[in-house]
Amino acid sequence: GTLAVMSCWQYAQLMITMDGRAPEGVRTVVWHGPGQALGENYSDGPQTVVELLNRFGADGWELAGLQEHREGGREGSYWDAHWSLTTYTFKRSVPP
Repeated sequence: GTLAVMSCWQYAQLMITMDGRAPEGVRTVVWHGPGQALGENYSDGPQTVVELLNRFGADGWELAGLQEHREGGREGSYWDAHWSLTTYTFKRSVPP
């Protein structure tokens, strides 16, 4: 019979934290790739989030999920959160 070759998936996450409690608002951007314990910090880089997403896409990563968590601010106001965490989850297939 034929042997089915399964491709395996690698996963990574781009985590963006916005802390609106600081006067100027602090944005932290960290990429957690496969096997990276600490991740790569892009917080001080010139790239926008869209530029980073495009960059990872060019490396073969495909966006698999998006999660947002917000705290504080006025009820129903999206932009007024005191703190938010946005997590982009990526996957790419690894040849067997």
